[in-house]
Amino acid sequence: MNLHFLGGAMEIGGSCIYIRIAGRGILLDSGIRQSVFKDPIPDFRTIQERGGVDAIIVSHAHMDHIGTLPIISKAYPSARIYMTAMTEDLTRVLLYDSLKIMKYREDEIPHYSEQDVLAMLGRIHPIGYQTPFPIFDRFTLTFYPAGHIAGAACIYLVTEDGSLFYSGDFSAFSQRTIEGIRIPKLRPDVAIVETTYGNRLHANRMVEEKRLVELVRECILQKKKILIPTFALGRAQEVLLILRMAFLNQELPAVHVFVDGMVRDINQMYVRNPIYLKNALGKRIFNGNEPFYTKEIRPVANTQEREELLAKTEPVVIISSSGMLTGGPSAQYAKLLASSKDASIIITGYQDEESPGRQLLKLLESPEGGSLTIGGRTVPVKCRIEQVGLSAHGDKSEIMSLLERLSSRRIFLVHGNREAIEELGNELAAEDYRRQVYLPECGQEYRIELRRKRKQTAFYPVYTMQMEREFMPEDEKLLWDYWQEHYLGKALSISQIAWIWYGRACDSDEAALARMQDIFRHSNYFSANVRRLFLFEANTREAVAEALAPKELTMQELELKILNIFQEYPYRKIGYHFDRKEALLQFDYPDSQDMENFQEKARIFASETGWNIRINPATNHSAAGILLSLLFGERLLKTSYFQDRKCYSITLSGKDNKKADREASRRFEAETGWRLLINGRAETGWNPLVHGNAGVGVYLDDENIRETYLFVPEDVSVKVVEQNQAFLQIDLAFASLSHRPDKKSLKQDSKGKYLELSFISPMIGRRYQKVIQTLANQTGWRIRIADKVNQNTLFKNIQVLCMKRGITPVKNPSYLPERKTVQVKVRRSLEPEILDLVAKEFQKQTGCGCEMLTV
Repeated sequence: MNLHFLGGAMEIGGSCIYIRIAGRGILLDSGIRQSVFKDPIPDFRTIQERGGVDAIIVSHAHMDHIGTLPIISKAYPSARIYMTAMTEDLTRVLLYDSLKIMKYREDEIPHYSEQDVLAMLGRIHPIGYQTPFPIFDRFTLTFYPAGHIAGAACIYLVTEDGSLFYSGDFSAFSQRTIEGIRIPKLRPDVAIVETTYGNRLHANRMVEEKRLVELVRECILQKKKILIPTFALGRAQEVLLILRMAFLNQELPAVHVFVDGMVRDINQMYVRNPIYLKNALGKRIFNGNEPFYTKEIRPVANTQEREELLAKTEPVVIISSSGMLTGGPSAQYAKLLASSKDASIIITGYQDEESPGRQLLKLLESPEGGSLTIGGRTVPVKCRIEQVGLSAHGDKSEIMSLLERLSSRRIFLVHGNREAIEELGNELAAEDYRRQVYLPECGQEYRIELRRKRKQTAFYPVYTMQMEREFMPEDEKLLWDYWQEHYLGKALSISQIAWIWYGRACDSDEAALARMQDIFRHSNYFSANVRRLFLFEANTREAVAEALAPKELTMQELELKILNIFQEYPYRKIGYHFDRKEALLQFDYPDSQDMENFQEKARIFASETGWNIRINPATNHSAAGILLSLLFGERLLKTSYFQDRKCYSITLSGKDNKKADREASRRFEAETGWRLLINGRAETGWNPLVHGNAGVGVYLDDENIRETYLFVPEDVSVKVVEQNQAFLQIDLAFASLSHRPDKKSLKQDSKGKYLELSFISPMIGRRYQKVIQTLANQTGWRIRIADKVNQNTLFKNIQVLCMKRGITPVKNPSYLPERKTVQVKVRRSLEPEILDLVAKEFQKQTGCGCEMLTV
């Protein structure tokens, strides 16, 4: 086994370790150095000289571990790249952000192109935690949770020539977003461990979190503007959850907390990957709830000016990248706030020696103040500066505990400054003379001769079911009974469960494992482990019985279902018959409703609730009489109706006006569903799509108004995210826009499932085509704009507009579906200019036309 340390040795940054073992070249991480005083690229020449790369294994998504992946992957395109699915999503975001930064550095040649990044992303093969995967013949790779950040993994490589453990960056303590490192009793021949804080002990985490809240509260009461520069990945999410809980517990006064920079994109990746998060946070996302944002905490809209946020008179909190103030929005905020006595900057993470953040920390030891050089500009520092310890790296005690658990005789200490590495190395060497401790420098090579390789322990289930068919939802009870008998109390990964089901290891059949995991995620018989959502355990008999017991819906739940499913129907009232589980919708005009569409929705309602629903067939003749009075005014002498024929007969006085009568007759029939006889005869021939209209208003003439708008992902290789995650991303995308979808639905057509967004009208949805196309690209879902309008909301909007202009409609507004137009009848005395203004405002708000008829 040959180990070449190309970066990250006696330094923090540029982690890159090349291993030659069993005839293969393996690269552990490929980071970049972000210091301006060092070569950013690891020593890749050694790789060329020693035989190249056959596989690349990535521990986590921080740039000092992934920043040069496009470069080395381009040189060795046949090398697969292994990482967790969470790390894959985060890597995509971070590398595209890196491309954007390089684009704006006009005096520098970019390290790689967008095409290099795209090609590299196509070579990634994601692997889950605790899932041994054969990357080559007699080469097994297993990832274990490392703590540190979401998706971070400790790497365990077992080959015929020996075994190796690489910690990457790790932390043992539980954070708000993730649990700490979790590894079984491994037996590596060689262990490579990070030592960022190898000579330090951390402060108590809870004490530091409480101190952060107290600092923010104190600054808010002093009406200061507060900047918390954070690492976009990991630290920012921790700070957000700390403040979110403080608001919930009323430990902080209500103020605006704005989230800016790449933090917003990283937050979306957390929503996409709940399985890699702490149990409570992951379940919050699985249940369709927003994990980070609240009424107090919100993302900065792309159109907002940062100066505007700081111009507010009230205190404000800004959480923004980058954490060291080396770039991003936090550098812009710092330039504006550093010279203000009414501001505070709270540092929460590690700061490089050359970073602007380190300049601020040095001022803590200088009461007389100083200056800050940032973005090529030097400003005097008058703001309050504080530091809170929220490190996500293991300290000295945690590193020692990990090494004790691994009990490896060959230890390499990396990812730390010289002082920390040498101090820890000397202590380890003094403790156990049989242990060989290596303190490598960048560029050094080590040849390890393993005369006696350590025996490995592996999961081999004693009892298996030897099933020949794929696991299906109807098999849950069968597997649960078997589990109760042989594996009671065990928490197992999907690959281990599959082994029990099939009687063989099937780690390479990723599609089958993914389908199996999806079944377990929604199972009544199994639940995710409390601490590790990627492990599953059997539910108790009591829990299964409770989950399977039928649950009666409350009246409120039924009403909400009706509102969601039948929202386009203008019903007046809902009646409930609990004895026969039936709901009854009452309309003024039941015969004018689209019964074919209603029956389809009724079937959906029945399948989701176990209730039947139907329309009360009784027409509201009082409402019909008022409608006739409005249509014909004083000419109306007599009214009668014939229930069996669904027909109204009226007698009109005065001279016939055939054109007006035909129009009124057509409107009456369209609105009520009943036929109308005028003076004993039926008026026919009026076509609302052809004839004009005498009212004042805005009309929609778009010939394509009924066209269905479908947005398809432009990159078919994008992974389709889970439905609730897609809905959350949709909510976030529309959070700061003028309109939001009224409803989000899962639909299906001949090509499969798709998402449908219902707006107040399809015309409003069409205004956000670019937003929806971006969402389709991000989520992998086809997304369609529904061709329905929300009549209730339309009516509410026109009523509010009329109220603002002092207009009192003669009766409730009506809707003309053939023209996507709302019709309002008002007094003849009103000025046409005012009516026209209301109609135009309504069209702007809703996308629908508005017809203001004077009577």
